[in-house]
Amino acid sequence: MVITFDIKFLAQIFGFVGAAVLWASFQCKDTKRLFLLQFIASMIFSLHFFLLGAYTGMILNIIAVLRSLLLYHGNKKWASHPIAMVTVMLMFALSGVFTWDGWISLLPTVSMVFGTMFMWSRNGKSLRLALLLLISPCWLIYNFAMGSISGVLTEMVNIISVIISLFRFGIK
Repeated sequence: MVITFDIKFLAQIFGFVGAAVLWASFQCKDTKRLFLLQFIASMIFSLHFFLLGAYTGMILNIIAVLRSLLLYHGNKKWASHPIAMVTVMLMFALSGVFTWDGWISLLPTVSMVFGTMFMWSRNGKSLRLALLLLISPCWLIYNFAMGSISGVLTEMVNIISVIISLFRFGIK
């Protein structure tokens, strides 16, 4: 008896593990723990996108590992400096150029560039609006196009979660 294992199935398993870690990060009261879990989720999602052959998503998540590390150490001057933010944003932009696979590559790239700016601000309200109007919709379309079931589900959960938080806490 020969057991075969489909690589796309394995990719989806890693995607759901990454999604679970990411969702767990949203439940963290401690900001450092939140960024640590996002660091781990980005590593797992990098593998997920690699296995799917979605190289823009893979590279963007590898750079997101660095971003999470910098945000984790955000209380240190070297990590919170605007040059660090701009460097990460440039890395995201350049990765989109180097992994160009048509217009679809533009969506997550733009999402990560602008998402970095909103994350660095540490302003929860503006980050939630950016998630709702830019970040999650861009990733949702990319994930759908790349066949990332867990990615689509993750962005749907993110959008619903942001809408609930806006009703609970308001936009002001």
